Amino acid sequence: MVKPIGIFDSGVGGLTVLTHLKNELPHEDMIYIGDNLHCPYGDKTKEQLLSYTKEICDFFISKNVKMIVLACNTTSANVLDELQALYPQVPIVGVIHSTVHDFLSQHQRSVLVIATQATIQSHKYQETIHHYDSSIQVYELATPQLVPLIESGEYKKGIADVISNYLSSYQDKVDSLILGCTHYPIILDQVKEVFSDKVYISSSASISHEVSSYLRVHNLLNLKESQGIVQIYTTGEPKEFCYSSEGFFDYQGLQVQHLSFEK
Repeated sequence: MVKPIGIFDSGVGGLTVLTHLKNELPHEDMIYIGDNLHCPYGDKTKEQLLSYTKEICDFFISKNVKMIVLACNTTSANVLDELQALYPQVPIVGVIHSTVHDFLSQHQRSVLVIATQATIQSHKYQETIHHYDSSIQVYELATPQLVPLIESGEYKKGIADVISNYLSSYQDKVDSLILGCTHYPIILDQVKEVFSDKVYISSSASISHEVSSYLRVHNLLNLKESQGIVQIYTTGEPKEFCYSSEGFFDYQGLQVQHLSFEK
């Protein structure tokens, strides 16, 4: 029996991870959940995040997944350890360690981490970077306006002014930028317009390499040669989900289904 990979985020941002995983592991079956009912996650308490993610993980377990990917920095920073303890029967990975490893491989001496309020308040990026090299200058900045602008589709009209308001004061302070939210690669081109000449590290690209490597090392790769089956769910409204993501995600042959956890 072919076991799928379970992937989730607060909304459409994790589709950036799904895209990388589909490209890197084209024969794998995947189930994606965007928890738009509770989006954004960045202003939620740890207790709320654990409640939401337990429902999602229970669903994945019922689908007999072989791995769960937290395609979300907020949950990776706040509830990864708890989920790993609650579901020891399946490997669960978050995005932060792989992103930090990608950053360290670039040998930069200063970095700005932009992320949700909950991720920044956890200081997980700063702690993880300094665990390996305490001499690196790490700035952390919560950018709470960005996820709602992306989820609503407003980003398509251009949000350079909002991005500039957040980043302009750091232009001469850092040589690199960590996109510490899987929604942010969606607006990377707009970020580059106002925050130029940096090394840009995407958590979405980083985690896909880790997942692929883990499956290979643990002999969990799907050996079939046919194209993997991808299922996409949202706890919100499928039409809104598609509208906000159709500019960057290829829905060819795919449809979005509504998912409810109501008992």
